[in-house]
Amino acid sequence: MLKGIRVFILLGLLSSFLMVSSSLAGETNLPVLNTEVKAVAIFKNGLGFFVREGEVRLRDGWAVTEYVPNATLGSVWIGTLDKNVNLEEAIGFKEEINKETETISIEELLKANVGKKVVITFGDKTIEGRIKSVPENRTPEEDTIRYNYRRSYTPSYRQPKLATMVILQTKNGEVALNKNRISEIEFPARCSTKFISREKAKRIKFKIATRKKKARLSLAYLEKGISWIPSYLINIEEPEKARITMKATIINDIEDLKNVDVFFVVGYPNFTYADILSPMALEETLTQFIAALGASGRRPREYNRLANVMSQSVSFARREERIPSLDYTYTAIKGLPGASEEDLFLYNKKGISLKKGERAYYHIFSDEVNYKHIYEWEIPDTIEVDMRGYYRTGQKKKEREQVWHSIKLTNSTAYPWTTAPALTVRGWKPIAQDIIEYTPKGAKTNLKLTVATDIKTDRHEYEIDRERDVRLYRRSYDLVTVKGELYIKNSKDKDVTMEVKKKLTGEVIEVSHQGKVEKIAEGLKGVNYKSVISWQIPLKAREEINITYKYKVYVTH
Repeated sequence: MLKGIRVFILLGLLSSFLMVSSSLAGETNLPVLNTEVKAVAIFKNGLGFFVREGEVRLRDGWAVTEYVPNATLGSVWIGTLDKNVNLEEAIGFKEEINKETETISIEELLKANVGKKVVITFGDKTIEGRIKSVPENRTPEEDTIRYNYRRSYTPSYRQPKLATMVILQTKNGEVALNKNRISEIEFPARCSTKFISREKAKRIKFKIATRKKKARLSLAYLEKGISWIPSYLINIEEPEKARITMKATIINDIEDLKNVDVFFVVGYPNFTYADILSPMALEETLTQFIAALGASGRRPREYNRLANVMSQSVSFARREERIPSLDYTYTAIKGLPGASEEDLFLYNKKGISLKKGERAYYHIFSDEVNYKHIYEWEIPDTIEVDMRGYYRTGQKKKEREQVWHSIKLTNSTAYPWTTAPALTVRGWKPIAQDIIEYTPKGAKTNLKLTVATDIKTDRHEYEIDRERDVRLYRRSYDLVTVKGELYIKNSKDKDVTMEVKKKLTGEVIEVSHQGKVEKIAEGLKGVNYKSVISWQIPLKAREEINITYKYKVYVTH
């Protein structure tokens, strides 16, 4: 089906351009194309790429679809599924249709009983007659557009004129009453509680270049209203092997899905016009469309990281150890098939049925991966100098960094791991919840468990040398040499592995304990580098160490 989606898009690209017309109301009755959703690729940002299919009997090559989605700009494609058959044109329009409506007001009750005898209480009077007419509100003409000297479109809006009267045919002649002052209506005979209203419905008619009487067609589009949320369960019951289970929760607020081929998309797709409706959606005037197009821009949508969940120690009775693990039956889960598409990855599950408004989750995979316990200490850039050598002002009050007890997971599964909440358990006991960051196949990622209060740390930085009036790029700087010291004590009764990262502004010239130095691109336009020093150090039980480093930084006078 994934290959079918690509073929379908190519067919749409080869079809003729689409044009919109609002003057085709009152079209002769054409054969109606009824389509069903066959496949949908669901993105985490609330967009779904739908592929519908259906068969229709043609009339001189023409047919019409009564389903018109609120698709995004440039995403509506009508294609043929028959060989050597092309779409010639597709025309969007609105036509008036009759709609039966239940009455809920005096006005609607009067409309439902035009021609019937009534006795109306109007203020302190009673009037008997036959309902002759209940005028409709007078809607204004379509918004006019003025093209001013600044080459911008300016709409002029007109308020609708409200109809306030009902006309009765009495024995003394016709009487016009203010329907808003009617307090009671009596029907000598049986009254109707439903009336027929006229409304405009969206349609797309299209012509197929074929002599055949029937055609198989597809309709594809991007539309908001459906999303999926990934989440993970990490079981660290075994010392070095963790069982990772992924599920996908679908939020369906768009339409009923029946036996649909669903693709869960992992990655960061770029949909520039996700917030602009296609003209084929027939929801906006030209003025509104141009205004929306002008206001559009590339606004990256990212999920906020969940707040850290505070953990607490829980004491469990020994008899509770017989409770099975949360993922006890997950070993039987067979991973869903998946495929890479450029920088995206698609998990595929067939046969999903889900009504509009429902939510459901489905297991994606369950597998064993290697893991090990580590302790992370990330130290921010503490010097008050930016990459251009200027002292920074207005810095927030610094807080003491925390050492986190984490686990380092190796992604040896057949799937990339998408950014998602991860619940870590030991057996059935909850340990922590944090975020797994996007992790390609074969890569490693850290998952925080809790603050390590029994790993003691301290840090200091000293100026040990200053070379004044150093000329660089026709300016004068002081070249300052800074020495840093990091103190770590393992107060645990077991050996641990420390992962330490130190960010700084300047060029690193000396590092102890085999620290690795990385220059990052952030400071390329300045006189100072942006650097990161990282250490991975094993610590024995009760051991304490001192780590040192030196770096040089340019400072303006």
